[in-house]
Amino acid sequence: MDAEAATPPPARPLILDVDTGIDDMIALLIAATSPEINLRGVTCVAGNVEIHHVARNTGKLLRMVGRGDVPVSIGAARPLQRRLRTAPDTHGPTGTGYVELRGEDRQLGTTEYTAIPASRYLGAHVSRHPGEVTVVALGPLTNLAAATQQGVDLAGATREVIWMGGTLEERGNTTETGEWNACVDPEAAEICLKAGSIHRIFPLDATQDVVFAMDDLAALPDTHLAGIVRDAVRFYVGFHQQADGINGAYLHDPVVLIASLLRPDLVTEQVTETLACDTSSDPYLAGSLYRSEDGRPTTSVAVAIDPDGMKAELIARLGRAVSAPYS
Repeated sequence: MDAEAATPPPARPLILDVDTGIDDMIALLIAATSPEINLRGVTCVAGNVEIHHVARNTGKLLRMVGRGDVPVSIGAARPLQRRLRTAPDTHGPTGTGYVELRGEDRQLGTTEYTAIPASRYLGAHVSRHPGEVTVVALGPLTNLAAATQQGVDLAGATREVIWMGGTLEERGNTTETGEWNACVDPEAAEICLKAGSIHRIFPLDATQDVVFAMDDLAALPDTHLAGIVRDAVRFYVGFHQQADGINGAYLHDPVVLIASLLRPDLVTEQVTETLACDTSSDPYLAGSLYRSEDGRPTTSVAVAIDPDGMKAELIARLGRAVSAPYS
């Protein structure tokens, strides 16, 4: 093997948009510690919990893996038009299940919270580095829609924009046909879909192919951060046992991060769709994705994932993340 073939490709510049609840937390830990990713920044949006919880959780988790250097931008505190609803029954009162990331961790240093709001932060990165930055959105699309409304060309000036959201054929987890991220801010989802701002979607059809049980976390090392992750996931499993009757939990967000950027070979089926999001006042319909015929751009939708391969990959990467020196 020659030296050129042995050289790994450069790390992929990434901005992660999160509403840091339990599954965002795991995605954030993996993104911050994977050598294939150059985590340029994290933008926060209200969704699973209120924005101040999202920002605190995000900053503390980054510090726990020695990544206080990653800028954190605080974004939308509420949806574009609707009242914010959060999910304390799913993610716990502050977004991290049975643990709460409060108190001071002075020995871990500080996180760089930027004064630039998320939509402008996205716009600045995209304009300075056209065609380079990947955005992975793991919550409601409020920040991305705001950027789109401000004239940021997410469709053409990013390398790719990926969203965990919506459902096609799978039963919704918020309404019968609606997934949480889409239902929290349907107007934002519709703005982004209509503008072509989302290149790839990972709906429930894909993310619910993999069920993680507490036994799967037994492979994690015995560190402080691993204990935090276990306590968070234990809460999540309890919710899913009651809500879905499964002995485990769906870890939507880290599954999307891995399947989109780190192990795309684990996506076993994808389709191309022209999608819109229902923005009606009917609470049972708003947030539902449907096929549109109005000539808007298409998006690639992952609909199946290799469950065994994904489980092994996620646990291995999470194990390395919680083994970081600061954890």
